[in-house]
Amino acid sequence: MTILTAIGEELHSNKILEVGYDLAVTYDDQLVVLHVIPEEKFNDHKAAIEGAPASDSFTISREEQSAAEVARQAVHKSLDEYESDRIEAQGRVGNPSEKILSEVEYRGPQYLVIGTRERSPVGKAIFGSTAQRVSLNVSCPTILVRKQQNE
Repeated sequence: MTILTAIGEELHSNKILEVGYDLAVTYDDQLVVLHVIPEEKFNDHKAAIEGAPASDSFTISREEQSAAEVARQAVHKSLDEYESDRIEAQGRVGNPSEKILSEVEYRGPQYLVIGTRERSPVGKAIFGSTAQRVSLNVSCPTILVRKQQNE
């Protein structure tokens, strides 16, 4: 089985990765680290380079490779020591909640590890959160790693 760890670009990804990696080692599982680039960011980036010589090669597939590289770099920066063959980095482009849930359905992980941050009740009502949407709809046990106040 696998442990799926979904990370954003926030600094507290290191704690999320530590928890995910510890689970993978404990259960002798593969750790899949997923980073999702929101489709809006992809579209903004594509619009910004439109007309440039490299704009024709700017595709969702290429952006997913970039997202996987973000995941690899986060692992490298967050974990002091790790078995590289135990970790698989994946990148997706789209709605983060939908892409995480899709990855859960595809992989059937033993656990999903995802970060959460503190929001006001109004903020939760208006914006919701990826962690909240995922945890309410996911089909596997989920571990929420809360962002610390000083991060």
